[in-house]
Amino acid sequence: MKLRKLWIPMVIVTLIGGCAKISDTVLNVYGNNGFFLDSTVCNGIFIGSVVLLLFIGWGLSIADRKKEIQIAPSKNILCGLFGFLASVAVISQGILNLLSDSPNIVNCILALTGGSVLLFESCISFTGQNGIAKMPVLSLLVPVWCCSRFVTLFGEYTKKSILATEMFDIIAVAVLLMFLFYQSMFFAGINLSAAVRRSAIYGTLFIPLGLVVSIDLLIKMSMPSHAVAGIDTEVVLPTLTNILSCAGDIALCVYAFLFNRTNLKLVEEQPVSIADTSVTETPVESSASPAEEEEPPAPPENTQSAEQPTE
Repeated sequence: MKLRKLWIPMVIVTLIGGCAKISDTVLNVYGNNGFFLDSTVCNGIFIGSVVLLLFIGWGLSIADRKKEIQIAPSKNILCGLFGFLASVAVISQGILNLLSDSPNIVNCILALTGGSVLLFESCISFTGQNGIAKMPVLSLLVPVWCCSRFVTLFGEYTKKSILATEMFDIIAVAVLLMFLFYQSMFFAGINLSAAVRRSAIYGTLFIPLGLVVSIDLLIKMSMPSHAVAGIDTEVVLPTLTNILSCAGDIALCVYAFLFNRTNLKLVEEQPVSIADTSVTETPVESSASPAEEEEPPAPPENTQSAEQPTE
């Protein structure tokens, strides 16, 4: 399957775009104006490389569109481990939000339920048994939680009046939402071909976004922000909620990579489907004429004389 090679441009995008974005954060935003690239150029390199990765993924998906996919979730302990870590981070954020001074009850409930279903999905990777197939509606709780996270994050940005606000975290959550939606379709057994291909695209796209945004936020939490002319910086407090959010996103990046690699490997190993053998083979007729066909061997000649009468 051609989509299995999507990890190659993903690594290149992560290295080039990620290094440009993180270098901008470290050298420009924190008072070092001597960096050879402008902040806008660094952000443009990062978002441009991510868009290029999206086009490459859709091109490979179109090339694989005729392949019929019939696979089931398989056992992958490493994938289940990172899914477990991500689910623990989501559940912990819901508990912390519930214990805060002004909790958002709806977000708390969605985080607890979505994290619990994500924990259930990680157990599928541990055992290889798809228990969600009996209750497919449960799989929708994970993308619903991510949708509430997207709405909350978008609402926070609408309250800000920063001229040069970076919205990469909003883009990362939107891409994560698409990955979790098609992942839920896969576990529910709905339109497997589209679910596997599109979860591979959006999961691979989330990896550079999630990693770079998480590392960027960790740097901002660990370094004091300085005012720079022409650049509006944002102070990110090193709270437990922010740390859990970054750790959970990094775990989701690794989980998405292992999840897609496992599924694409199973697709390549599955038997050839009917869609791949659309041209039926016709039996080759013999070109030899009936007269030239091999005749049955003649009975052996009797070389011995008849038995002589006894004297």
